Amino acid sequence: MSFKKLRYNFLVIGLVALICCYIGMTFLFTDSSMNINQGNIEDNVDEGYVDDDKLEDDGNNEEPPANVEIPTDAISLIQYGLNIIANGKGYESTFSTTIVNEAVGISAVQYVDGKVNKGINSLGESVSIEENYYHSNETGVAGSMVANYFKGFYINEDTGLTQIATTNDYDTTAKTYSLENATLNKIVDTSTALDEYKILQGQGFPINITKSNCIITRDNTQNKNVRIITLKINNFSSLSDNFINFFTCTGQMTNINYTSIEISFTINKNNGYITKIQRTENFYATAINAPVLGSVSVNVQATTIQSFKNMNKTIVLADCL
Repeated sequence: MSFKKLRYNFLVIGLVALICCYIGMTFLFTDSSMNINQGNIEDNVDEGYVDDDKLEDDGNNEEPPANVEIPTDAISLIQYGLNIIANGKGYESTFSTTIVNEAVGISAVQYVDGKVNKGINSLGESVSIEENYYHSNETGVAGSMVANYFKGFYINEDTGLTQIATTNDYDTTAKTYSLENATLNKIVDTSTALDEYKILQGQGFPINITKSNCIITRDNTQNKNVRIITLKINNFSSLSDNFINFFTCTGQMTNINYTSIEISFTINKNNGYITKIQRTENFYATAINAPVLGSVSVNVQATTIQSFKNMNKTIVLADCL
């Protein structure tokens, strides 16, 4: 009798072990094309996506100017909020991007965390500061497909000049950097910076949202303080050349072909200020001269979440990076 019980216990333990192994295997072999740090974007933007109490602390709750009517149409409301980001007094924001590159069964994950702030410097000039902290834990062949360094942009709208700097002396956790031993630190015309780097986040959202280039997939108006609008870009020909070629500016990738772009805007109902933008891009491209692999087709998914505070406020920023 005790032998049967012991055999039964071993059987149960064996089944549990098999289940655990199976669960582990499913995690190991999860398709890298799945969204990183999120499921379907629409599933995440429900009534609980925004904490009402936190809205009081982000500096985005001021009343709209007198005689200003906040749009109610979804696309018009998004355009209103994006115009404030691009042309308003200023704001502070943080962002986090996860980029998954997969080629011939090899996957590499790149992370970029940073800040984008817009305001004025000590001279009263209109400026913006963009900080990008590139980091990844990839090693081996995949390690050659990722970056670990800081890259910053200081745009002066009044002078038309942009400071560009890169350095390996940085801290991704503390979001600090030192340019004392910078690998690059130069000032160029902003147009020259755009030619080389394609997108400068301090100049506004890089996608032009119109009624003719997207479809609304969800419009959540249930939350008392915010409205969450999710859309898909369905006209890729409307994308600017700079946006399409953004991932080619390192010289390691070419032939960008987008397959999907999904964006969710969280907007303050009271004044039309955008408080969060979540964007997932999927495309395939050609990786050029990748170590061991050579030039191969690569599938890419980039997910970016940017949160804003103190929207349309005069933010005093430094005079340089």
